[in-house]
Amino acid sequence: MKKFVLLLIVTIVFMPQLGKASDLPLKNLALDKPYKVITAWPDDYLRQLEETYEDTGSKELTDGDFGSTNYTDSAWRSFLRQGGRTIIVDLGEVKTINEITGHFLQFWDVGIFVPRFIDYYLSLDNESFAYMGQVETSVGPWNLNNQKEQFTLKGLNHQARYVKIQFPADVNVFMDELEVFGIDGVLPASHKLQITEERDQEKLWEKSAILGPEAFPARGYMPKGSAEAAGAEHIVISCYAFPSSPEDGTWSCFDYVPYVSYISEESMPTDWFFDTILMSPQGDTPSGNKLYATDPSHAATIDDWIWYVEETFLPKKQIPALNKAVEICGNLLQDHDHKVKVILSLVNPSPFQSDFGALEKGGESLNFNYQSVGNEQALENRLTAVKWLIDQLIDGFEKAGTENLELIGFYWHPESIGYCQSPNDDEFVRKVSELVHEKDLKFFWIPFYGAIGSYDWHNFGFDVAILQSNYIFSDTGEERLRETARIANYFGMGIEMEKHWFDTSVERNKWRDSLNGGVKYGYMNAVVGYYQNFKDFSRATTDYNKRSLYYDYVYQFVKGEYRITDQD
Repeated sequence: MKKFVLLLIVTIVFMPQLGKASDLPLKNLALDKPYKVITAWPDDYLRQLEETYEDTGSKELTDGDFGSTNYTDSAWRSFLRQGGRTIIVDLGEVKTINEITGHFLQFWDVGIFVPRFIDYYLSLDNESFAYMGQVETSVGPWNLNNQKEQFTLKGLNHQARYVKIQFPADVNVFMDELEVFGIDGVLPASHKLQITEERDQEKLWEKSAILGPEAFPARGYMPKGSAEAAGAEHIVISCYAFPSSPEDGTWSCFDYVPYVSYISEESMPTDWFFDTILMSPQGDTPSGNKLYATDPSHAATIDDWIWYVEETFLPKKQIPALNKAVEICGNLLQDHDHKVKVILSLVNPSPFQSDFGALEKGGESLNFNYQSVGNEQALENRLTAVKWLIDQLIDGFEKAGTENLELIGFYWHPESIGYCQSPNDDEFVRKVSELVHEKDLKFFWIPFYGAIGSYDWHNFGFDVAILQSNYIFSDTGEERLRETARIANYFGMGIEMEKHWFDTSVERNKWRDSLNGGVKYGYMNAVVGYYQNFKDFSRATTDYNKRSLYYDYVYQFVKGEYRITDQD
């Protein structure tokens, strides 16, 4: 295996037992010592938001002032998303270190979650660091009780001047203090650090969420047409199943024609267009529940899932309509062998749902709530439900008359990994991926910018991850596109193009920025996803004021022919 990245391993050299730290009173060596905080994937917009809880004078983490369980306490320092943080404390001189403790807050209601783990390192020179171990959370980001947690690495007896900790910032991590307990000076019985290097990319790839771009070389964008993506290049999202507006949520074959083919201003197909359609239900159900809800009062039931499956294969609508559209365009383009790829969506069985319902008549209602049935049973029940859904969707696809379509995979609709909802959500998603792969299909994911799991998406069994920039939905500047491209390039991801449902000059210029970014940052040649409101690209074909920006330019982008254009 090719080896690139630095993995530091400790070799401990035992000295004669001339004195033991346990015989001496330990002190906090880090008290009032200077430190440096390094952000793995800096983002100006998120940095400004976290400054609400800024670190006054860069001293709050070692000043000995502890926060209460109230998150408004000024002792707390905020670390908002951006992958993770590295904190390095300089003890001033080499000392004997015995314990390292980080203090954190769990306040679930406002999105403050303890880190899932902390890694600990020691160094003599602030250049080569020895890995000392990892401490995992015992509280958990899924815990609903407001409380503090101490992450303590014990059992040390080492000589070092610099202490480093690293942890992921999945949402908002609040920290008030970093303590290093030990003895001033070097005890003869303490262990020296001898650093050896092993350049193993795969080991650090597992921790890429906190290590950042300096730790390993870029993998490059997920290339369009790659085997991992089953040949998919440009994936447009077809949002459907919208009870409050059937006109928006129900697609006919004529709605799909402008997507599978590029149509002229005379409404005639002149070329093939998007190669892949991602079928994504919008979420609301006729019962008032939500397919993607985690709130137990709105969590979907088996009846909602059955409705979703039926909506996907409505006669002459949705999938059957898409199949017909490809047939019509194939006839007009005189290409009867062309097939459009399809990705169907898997919805998440809410971990707060205690009464999902039975999958078959007379069966037992499934309980997904780990608090009532335990982690293991909840995991099994959720997987049973997902397996049922996969089988229902595949069976419906095969029976719907889809000779012009090719089912290539499933899309995992949750846009982040739900550590804050379930103690084993990472394991759950990995097992869902196994269910998908058992069907010889690919597993697709489109996380939002900074989403939990997005920096280490490869750890969850996904074949393809397409990163949202959320540029058009936030107050960020154009630099967000650049940073999204940089992250996607480093982690081997694709990019999502996002069209807003509003159409003021602000949204139009941001959409143009997104198109231009494909040329400037090279993601026009990556696997690209296209988010739109209901049928926006299709409806733009008949609107003179929108056609160029939202249809013609998109076609040029898909074909790799788009060139940078000026804003309005």
